[in-house]
Amino acid sequence: MCAARSRWHGQTRAVCLPTLVSAALLTVAPGLADAAQAPADPPAESSATRGDPGTPRKAEGPPDGRAFALGVEGSIITTPPLRPRVVHVDPRFVGRSTALGGLGVFGRYRPLSFIGFDANIRTGSLRLRAEEGDTTISTDQVLADIGTLLYLGRGEVSQFAFSGGVGGLFHRVRYDLDSGIRGTQSFGAFTMRAGAEAEFLVNRIAFVLSFRTYGVVTPRSHARTSGQLFEGRSAADKAAPVATFSTYLAGSAGIAYRF
Repeated sequence: MCAARSRWHGQTRAVCLPTLVSAALLTVAPGLADAAQAPADPPAESSATRGDPGTPRKAEGPPDGRAFALGVEGSIITTPPLRPRVVHVDPRFVGRSTALGGLGVFGRYRPLSFIGFDANIRTGSLRLRAEEGDTTISTDQVLADIGTLLYLGRGEVSQFAFSGGVGGLFHRVRYDLDSGIRGTQSFGAFTMRAGAEAEFLVNRIAFVLSFRTYGVVTPRSHARTSGQLFEGRSAADKAAPVATFSTYLAGSAGIAYRF
């Protein structure tokens, strides 16, 4: 059945209903096919994938996954000069400070990239000799401490940190007079430290530099003495030949194996 008429080259032709339905289907079908082939909307990213500030991020581990390090180092410890009462030490020949050279061992544990823990044992020795005669004063120190390191600079090779800790100091002073008389003083001290550390990582090897300041508290009356030099001496003469409160400076350079 014809639904309408149209003009075609000046002639009137009938347009039937089936023809109109077929044309409509041909127009709509391509659009439906494109819609069927369109990819589905991507799934919404989770807050963890987007890095939502509300989701805590997992802390980074140690560099290269190696958290432990054991090493050896050479150190120099600068201390105030000794002031013994049993032997005269001319301050003009000693100066305001003395430097003790020695060796040390250390271990470090770094569970996270920004924080670590360390333990150190350092030794230092110094020998003073009188201008005249054979009188000598020998001093030896053993400094042990534990601390925490906060790594603020973390590069692929270089690592920089501030450190702090507490420990103890054992000090032994031996006197050898030219007359043959000898004596020994031994005493301990409590230490607190703060400093700066640098590490340079080369695969399993680390080169370590450190500069530290130690606050030292010495109970002077608890010194132990022995030898003929201290026989019959007063308590003041037997006291530790250092100040109760003093400051030490220490610098070291070492090498460590990381694992």
